[in-house]
Amino acid sequence: MREIIIVRENISKIKKFLDQEHINYEISQELSDKLREYIEMKSKEDIFADYGEAIKDKEREKEIALWDQADEEDEEELSKQHAR
Repeated sequence: MREIIIVRENISKIKKFLDQEHINYEISQELSDKLREYIEMKSKEDIFADYGEAIKDKEREKEIALWDQADEEDEEELSKQHAR
């Protein structure tokens, strides 16, 4: 089984642990171009997905505000009618 682990911090501690556990490993300083492209593509997809959800949330908030406003206006109209 082969795994890829990307680590940005504490590399020396990880190396020490791998050596102590007699785990065969290889450290590459650069990501391959295909892996880099994949990571960039996924991060862009996530950004656009989050943006799309944010737009939907804003639309829902506007709709809720309109319903709340309509409810308040209806209550005011009813209270005026009962006051007569």
